[in-house]
Amino acid sequence: MKIGDLGELGLIATLRDYVRLVKGSRLGFDEDASDLPVCDSQSIVINVDTFVAKTDLLPDMTWAQAGRKTAVMAMSDLVAKGTRPQVSLVSLCAPEDFETKDATEIIRGFSQYCLKNDVYFLGGDLGMSDDVILTAVALGVVDSNHIVTRGGAHVGDIIAVTGLFGLTSVAYQVLLKGLAAPESLRKRAVAEAYLPHIDFNLIPSLAKSGLVSSCMDSSDGLGKTLNTMAQQSSNLFHINRLPLASGVREFGRTHDLDELNLVMRGGEEFVCVATIPTEKWDAAERIAREVGGRLIPIGHVMSGSGVRYESSEGLVDVPLEGYDSYKEWG
Repeated sequence: MKIGDLGELGLIATLRDYVRLVKGSRLGFDEDASDLPVCDSQSIVINVDTFVAKTDLLPDMTWAQAGRKTAVMAMSDLVAKGTRPQVSLVSLCAPEDFETKDATEIIRGFSQYCLKNDVYFLGGDLGMSDDVILTAVALGVVDSNHIVTRGGAHVGDIIAVTGLFGLTSVAYQVLLKGLAAPESLRKRAVAEAYLPHIDFNLIPSLAKSGLVSSCMDSSDGLGKTLNTMAQQSSNLFHINRLPLASGVREFGRTHDLDELNLVMRGGEEFVCVATIPTEKWDAAERIAREVGGRLIPIGHVMSGSGVRYESSEGLVDVPLEGYDSYKEWG
């Protein structure tokens, strides 16, 4: 069987037995990031992520933006674990006829994003390939007790997100399929796709105060994220509010696109999805205000399994669908 038929999740399951977890680590095999205990109280959390031009470079996206996005991809998973990234490296592989100025722009975009967010960029590696391939590593040191997993949600917890969804869905429809959008919406959507951003402070601050029971970034799509968290906590995630960015609903109606899909299958938003115990919600909101972030409640955790959305027409199951490196969207 070819990996294109198996898909990313299938391949991960196949490779699971070759991975050895460090004694005392808190993050399991499929957590997007890994942890290495360095003493009784502290751990290094590390993540690696890859940007491939063939699949990830959007129309009219600059090389500096590609470098910047690669940094975001690597750091977002650390933040979702309650860790503030401190150090990063990047590997740049490119064809031999790739323009030097473009290679420089990639590294400039990566380095500037690190500099703006107080992350040390230490260098990396260079190699030759048939395509432009950027592989970034990010790591940070954190109190071991502050590491947040995907599977810690409990019945009664509030499900919250740190931002709104749907703009990247609009951007893909505009950039890849040529659909029209009002200019103001088009600008916001394209900016979201070209220049994604991370809230570096909110989840680490909540984790430090013991206010978040589970968390995951939504880069593969909100629907896939919710299903993964529900599976790993062995609970049902009941969603009663769609965190729609302004203009997305109207765009969907104009082009006969389902708003649930626009929200659940957008991907590349790098918004964190977190579960917070009800009795800790007020304290979590207070910290969000203090660090300049936001927590948007979208549902709660219940006994059961899967993810369901309470629409105006009744309950709708949200399938485990999102971005797959080998199948794209499905």
